[in-house]
This record gives sequence, C-alpha cells and structure tokens, in this order.
Amino acid sequence: MFRPAAVAALLAALALTACGANADDPGNESEPQVKVITTLVVFEDIVRQIGGERVEVSALLPFGADPHTYEPTPQDVRRVTEAHLAFANGFDLEPGILNVIEPNLPNAASLIELAQEAADAGATMRETDPHLWLSVDNAREYVRIIRDALTETDPEGAAKYEQNYQDYLTRLDELDEYVQDKLSALPPERRKLVTTHDAFGYLADYIGFEVAAVVSVSPGQEPSAADIADLVQTIEEAGVAAVFEEPQLGATASVLKQAADDTDVEVCTLYSGALDDQVPTYIDLMRFNADELARCLGV
Repeated sequence: MFRPAAVAALLAALALTACGANADDPGNESEPQVKVITTLVVFEDIVRQIGGERVEVSALLPFGADPHTYEPTPQDVRRVTEAHLAFANGFDLEPGILNVIEPNLPNAASLIELAQEAADAGATMRETDPHLWLSVDNAREYVRIIRDALTETDPEGAAKYEQNYQDYLTRLDELDEYVQDKLSALPPERRKLVTTHDAFGYLADYIGFEVAAVVSVSPGQEPSAADIADLVQTIEEAGVAAVFEEPQLGATASVLKQAADDTDVEVCTLYSGALDDQVPTYIDLMRFNADELARCLGV
C-alpha cells in the first residue's frame, strides 16, 4: 500500500533535482499546449484520443500495474508538479495515486474525478465497483467530460478537441455494435461471470450478464476458507464454463485458479483497466473482453 512517508522522501529528491533545472529552457516553446497526467493508463489513452498533438499526457500507473499497490517515484511527483490538468477515476479506486496528485498539483491546475462527474451527469453508480468505463455508455460520458476539461484549459484548441471527440464517438459506436453482436448468441444460462474481484458489474449490466461470484470485493482483501468454499459452491451451482482472472492480480488469481481446478472449469482473462502490450487501448480492451467471453462461454 502507499505510505504517506514516501511522499516526503520523494519531494526531497524532487527538490534536489529541481535546483538544477533551467526554468527558461527555450525548448519549452515547442512543447504541446497542455500537460496532462492521469492515474490509469486507460484514461491516458482516452485523453490522447481527444487531445491529439495539443496534449502531452502520461499515466502515473505503469502498463499492467495494479493501482492498489502503487508506489510513487520522484519522476511521478515531478510530472504532477508540471501538469495543467489531471484526470482520476475517484470513488476509492486509486487513493494512493491521489495522495500524490492532490498535494502536488499546481494551484492553477484542475483535478477531474471522472466517475464523480459521470455520476453528477446521471450515471448509475454501484456501491463497491468504481469501474464505470467498462460500459461503453459510461465511456461516452467519460469522453465528454475529458473534452470539456481540455477545452476549458485550452480554449484555443476547442475546435480540434471537438473534432477528435466526434471521431472517437464514431469509433465507440462501432465498438458498441461489435461487442453486442459478438455476444448476442450467448443464451441466458451462459451469461454468468465469476471473477477475481468486484470490477465487472458495469460490464455485466452493459452486456446483459450476471455477476455470479467474485473472489473478493477488493484486491487487497484475503478470502477466508469459507469464502473459497462458497466460491467453489457457486461455480458448481451456476454451471459456468469458465472463470475470469485479471492479468495484474496474481495473488487473487491463484485462489480463482484453485477453485477452477476443483470444479474442472477453464480459467480465462478479462481486463478491467490495466492496459498492456496485448491490450494497448480502451477499444482494444473492450474488444478483447467481448472476444474472450464469447470464446470461453460460448456453446
């Protein structure tokens, strides 16, 4: 877990580094108009789609990493101090990263918590699952929020942001059609999810599935022997053909794999937000999930 004491050490290292920096560096003139940081790589991807060349964006969480075990580096703190705009999800998804962003973001910069903004705009919220973007409907709302924040920060780029926004909406419409078509043939008895943690409720609602069981509500929680026994029982009673691990959650996945061995079902993969080389964008993530669900749960 993130330790507040780490921030002090990081800030000290950053201060020493900053002493040698030249604030009048002429290279600054060629930099993009807006420097953006995000918590998750999936948000970095979406910001890049809307911001284009006017935006320099990077995620604090590396490819394939788990936000629950994030440890900041001096470079992370430096990026925060230089940002004009920051995007997080909020709703307790990435508290350790926000503990770095909130005290170090410049006063003139804005921190946008996408899930809260989406909720304020009418998105339905689930009590223990903050992964709203796994519904394409909610992703459209995230994209709108990102466009608006970039436009407010950089009004001169408004026309470009709007064009990129409209282009990306078209791609999301195509994604929506792909996902729904891919899963349309699955019968109701096959539309049940057993996963590592409570991250796929929005995905289930969006594609007409049911979350039958999870190993734990949050990745940091250790399931008890009774929890594991209940998981095995649920897998057997639900009659699922496969269970689904997440690439970044190795410890929890071992419990799921043991339950799968005990019930003789396949272990497949779903992505919630940790992009990697196989799934480098949000659209790739959603397409992969649809393909994997169809492959593993199809008759």
